[in-house]
Amino acid sequence: MKSKTVFLFLVSLTFLRCFWLIFQGIAPQEAYYWMCAGRLAPAFFDGPPGTALLVHGLALLTGDSLSLIRLAWPILGFAAAWCAWLLACSLFDEVVAGWVVVALNALPAFNEQCVTIGPLMPMLVFTLAAALAVAKSREVVSFNWYVAAVCISLAALFRYEAVLFSLSFCFYLRRSVFEKDRSSIIACAALVLLPLVFLCAPLAWNASLGWVPMAGGTFRTLWQIRFSTLGFELAEFFRLFSFGLGFLIFGGFVWLFWAAKKSDEYQFLLGLCAPAGFWAVYVFLVGGNIAPAASLAFIPIVIFLAAHGIHQRFMPVVGTILVGIALVSSALMLRQSGVMRGMWAAIASEMNIASRDMPASVGGGFLVAENADQASILAVYFKTRTKTAYPPVFVTESPAISSQFGLWPSYADFIDSDKIADEFFTEQKGVNPFVGRNALFLGSELPQTIKGAFAEIRPLRQIQLPDGHQLTVFLCLDYQTLPL
Repeated sequence: MKSKTVFLFLVSLTFLRCFWLIFQGIAPQEAYYWMCAGRLAPAFFDGPPGTALLVHGLALLTGDSLSLIRLAWPILGFAAAWCAWLLACSLFDEVVAGWVVVALNALPAFNEQCVTIGPLMPMLVFTLAAALAVAKSREVVSFNWYVAAVCISLAALFRYEAVLFSLSFCFYLRRSVFEKDRSSIIACAALVLLPLVFLCAPLAWNASLGWVPMAGGTFRTLWQIRFSTLGFELAEFFRLFSFGLGFLIFGGFVWLFWAAKKSDEYQFLLGLCAPAGFWAVYVFLVGGNIAPAASLAFIPIVIFLAAHGIHQRFMPVVGTILVGIALVSSALMLRQSGVMRGMWAAIASEMNIASRDMPASVGGGFLVAENADQASILAVYFKTRTKTAYPPVFVTESPAISSQFGLWPSYADFIDSDKIADEFFTEQKGVNPFVGRNALFLGSELPQTIKGAFAEIRPLRQIQLPDGHQLTVFLCLDYQTLPL
């Protein structure tokens, strides 16, 4: 493929993705980041602040139109694929780069992230830009290495796993560092220290909660292998990377270790994918989200396989079959995504109808959802113009924090007041402004925290889901705080 052909190919794909998005509803992940963008913080329970900051900035340009904001992600997909093309061209040739671009755009995980607001696509753009900058000055440490340090630092604001590329470049410079080459030592220092400077606020925020962000848990769960989830994690891996390309990643990662001795280009690719590859294995064993680390390792491995197999007779046939399998997987994934997005719009419509049957109460009624996905989607459709610390829709109160909703003000919280809330406990100075209000609850079943908090609860509407399950909208009357 020539560069002009690749450019037109990627532009066409970008228009197709934008066209697909125009006719699709909002995904829960998109709604969640939109909510975070309206409540900026040094970090979030689900990761660093980069995605929320980006959405917040785009909201200022688009008048807070979520439909327009999410069109930026197909454009980010174009940028990521173009960087992958340039990286493969700088290391090998246009034939290898063509196979890399085709494989990347056939990947189910890549296609899904190109049409869904999230941190993976911006992270991939910045990390590939960093790799491209270093690839152009592998022979001698130049200003490009410091550009790479800045790119990795920006990528780390979207996913903490991006710092693995800092380790990759330091690993590549290890010989020069051991030989006490001054420029290499300074470059390594920049690669390590600059991301830490960018992440000071997010890491301090995580430390205040005792949270280990990259491991997705606490210090206690850091080394616990979850054998019960290994089957599910394996199925999820092949869902994201397709059956054929998924096996290709495993085989290519091992093969690259053996082949790295043969050329400097292979050593560079090994340095890029080794930290991310090993981290993906660790995350797989502890039951975490394997997609970020696997996405970082995927492109270097595909570049190696394309370069190594380009002269093999079976390459066109095998490559076409694997890409075809990935395209089918992508089509099925996007079809399922479209069905689910339509389902969420229907659920919001049902909630809107049910809200008309909610009796008026002093202070107004409020909405509660079973989990963060439901609450985020409903918040988009029930957003208010009044700026308040409370989210438009709440999740059920729980001592366990599973999303940013657990850190935002809730209907169960007390606020400071000089008003005596109880004539017997006059030392209590806090009041709950939601006491006595009515609410709607959306969920598959009634949790105890809802049953015990309202004077009367009755079902209003049943919502059938595509997977056979159903949700129920419950009318909840006269909220009272749960006893301690």
